[in-house]
Amino acid sequence: MRTKKVSLSIISMLFLLTGGLVQPQGEWNKRAEAATQSAVINEVAWMGTTGSYNNEWIELHNPASADLSLDGWVLEAQDGSPSIALSGTVPAQDYFLLERTSDSTISNVAADQIYTGSLGNSNEVLYLKDASGAVIDEVNSWYAGDNTTKATMARIDSSFSGTVSTNWSTATTSYEGGFGTPKAANNTAASGSGSESLTNVSEELGAINVYFNKSASTQYAMPGNEANYNVNLEDRLLKRLNAATTSIDLATYEINLPRVIDALMNKAAQGVDVRILADAKDATDPHYTERYETMRLYLEKLVRGQDGVVGTGDDAHILSDSPMFVVEDPTKRAAYDLPASFTDFPQRNVTVGSTATTGYMFVEGEYKDTDSYYSPGNQMHNKFAVIDGEWVFTGSWNYTVTGLYGSEENMNQGILDGNQQHVVEVHSPELAGIYKTEFEEMWGSGTTTPDNTVSNFSTRKIDNTPHSLTIGEDTVEIYFSSGDDAVGRMTELVKTEADENAYFTIFAWSDQALVDELKNKWEGSYVDNQGTLTGFDVKGLFDPSFWNQWWSASIEMTGRTASQTSTNNPNTRWANPAPVYAANESRKLHAKTMLIDADTNSDPTVVVGSTNWSENGNNVNDENMLIIHDDAITNQFLQEFNARYVNAGGVVQ
Repeated sequence: MRTKKVSLSIISMLFLLTGGLVQPQGEWNKRAEAATQSAVINEVAWMGTTGSYNNEWIELHNPASADLSLDGWVLEAQDGSPSIALSGTVPAQDYFLLERTSDSTISNVAADQIYTGSLGNSNEVLYLKDASGAVIDEVNSWYAGDNTTKATMARIDSSFSGTVSTNWSTATTSYEGGFGTPKAANNTAASGSGSESLTNVSEELGAINVYFNKSASTQYAMPGNEANYNVNLEDRLLKRLNAATTSIDLATYEINLPRVIDALMNKAAQGVDVRILADAKDATDPHYTERYETMRLYLEKLVRGQDGVVGTGDDAHILSDSPMFVVEDPTKRAAYDLPASFTDFPQRNVTVGSTATTGYMFVEGEYKDTDSYYSPGNQMHNKFAVIDGEWVFTGSWNYTVTGLYGSEENMNQGILDGNQQHVVEVHSPELAGIYKTEFEEMWGSGTTTPDNTVSNFSTRKIDNTPHSLTIGEDTVEIYFSSGDDAVGRMTELVKTEADENAYFTIFAWSDQALVDELKNKWEGSYVDNQGTLTGFDVKGLFDPSFWNQWWSASIEMTGRTASQTSTNNPNTRWANPAPVYAANESRKLHAKTMLIDADTNSDPTVVVGSTNWSENGNNVNDENMLIIHDDAITNQFLQEFNARYVNAGGVVQ
C-alpha cells in the first residue's frame, strides 16, 4: 500500500486542480463515470401505506456528487406494470420520489413524479434503464418490507446490487404511512448486513490496514483506495490472534466474545504468552451489572486454562485496575463450564476504593496499600492488542457482542448490527514496542507474572514513550492517557496544521480548548457568538445520546447556549452554526475520529483510537490515540465518514 502513495497524490492533485474536469484513466475513470451517471432503486413501498394498499411509492437515489438528469430514463416492471417514463433531475446525493396516482399518497412529502400502475405483493422484478436502454439497476424480488405494518423495503448500500438479498432491510423509521423514509436517507446503513468488502489489506512490513464495520461511500475513494467496510472485526482480530507464535498482550475495556475467548485459551495452551489487562467495572452500575458478570465468567475460564486448573502452564495471565471476584452463582458457573467449587482462589477481605469487600479474588488489581485497592471508577478504556511484538491492533471497538453484532441472535446469524466502529492494525515492531511499554507500565513487569505493587494505571502513569515515528513513508504519532495530553496534541494539530477542513465522528466531546480552536478555524474568532465564515470546512457527527447534553461540543457548534458551564466545558457559542448532526445509526456512534485536510495536498491526517475528547478521556482514563499522517488512510476514513454523514442528513459536496 505504501508504494502507491506518490502516484495517488499526483492523481489526486491533478483531479483537484482541474476541478474534476480531467479524470485519471483506466479503472478509476470507469468507476468515476459510473458513479456520476447512475442511480439506484432505493426504497419501495410495494405494500402501500396505512392509508391504503393502493398508496404505493418508489424512491430513487443518486449517490454521486453530480446532479443526474432522468430525461429519457424508464423504470419498469418485468410484467409491464408499472412502466414509468421518467423525467426531471435528481440532485447530487439526493432522492427522487415517485408516488402512485396522486401527490396525496404521502401528504407531507412532495412527489417528484406521479405514475400509474400497481406493484404486485410478490415475485415482482423492477428495472431502472437509462436513456440508451441499458439496465442501470435491478430489483428482482421483495427481499424486505412488511405488509402488516406497512414498512417499506429499504436499500442498505447503493454500491451493492439490488439483486443481493442482504442489501435490503425492512424500514424501522415511522412516517405518516407506516415505516419508511420517503425522500430521505434510509435508516439502514448501520444494519451491517451488506456484503463484506476487503480490498485494501496488506501483510507487508509497514502496512496500515483500516477496517470499518459499517458501510462506506467508495465513490469518494482515491484510485485503488477503496475502504474495507461491512467488516466483521472479530474475524480480523481472530486472524491476528490465531497467527500468534510467541506473545499476545491484550488491553481490553470489555470482552465477551466466545470465539475470542476460545482463541486466547487455545494460544495459551500452545505455549504462547497471553497477558490481559482488563477493566474492572463498577458492578453497582446497572449498565454494567450483567455484562460485567459475563466478563468475569469468561476471564475466569482464561485464568483456569483448558484444563480448568489454576496455576498450570495453559493459563492466561490477567491483571486489572481494580480486583475482580468470582461469580459464585452455581447455575451461571455451570453455564460457562466452570467448576462448582471456586475455593482454589483465595477468599479476601479487602477495601476497594472506600468499600469493604469480601469475595474469592481471581484477578488482582493495582496495589494501593495493605489489603487496599483503587476503586473501579476510573476506566481502563483501552482496546488494543500487540501480537508477537510485530502487529498492533487498536481502534474504537470493544470486544463485545453488543459492540459488533448488537445481540447474541445477530451474532449467531453473522449480522453486524452493533455500534459503529473502526479498527486500525499496523505491522510495525517499533510501534509494537511503544505499545508494549505502555502495557507493561500498567502490568508492572516484563514477564507473564504481573507485579501489582509496581503497576500504575490512570493518573499514576507517567509520559514514558516516544510520540512520533516513521512507518513506511508515514509519520505516525502515538499518545496514551493519562499523562501524554493526547487531546492537547489534537488541539495543537487543529490550531497549527489544519488548513482546509476538519471532519469528525465522536462519541463524547466536551473539551473546550479543542472546540475553541475549531471555532477559530471556522469563523475566525474565539469570542462567544462572534465570527465571520472563513471558508474552512467543518462537518461532524455526534452520538445522539450526547447530542443535547449541556457539556457536549454539539451545543456550541449549533449556536445553542449550554444550560450550565464548568471548567473546560462548553461556554462559547458559534455565531455561524456548523453542519454537524446527531448520527442516524441503529446503535451507538462509537468512533473517536477526526480527519484533518482530507483529500487535499496539505498533509491529510486522521486521528483515531479509544480516546473520547473529554477531561476523563485525556486526564483520567487509560486510553490510546494514533495520529496518522497519510493521504490514502485519511481518504479511507473519509469514505466511511461520508456514508455516516449522509445517513444523518448531511450533504457531501
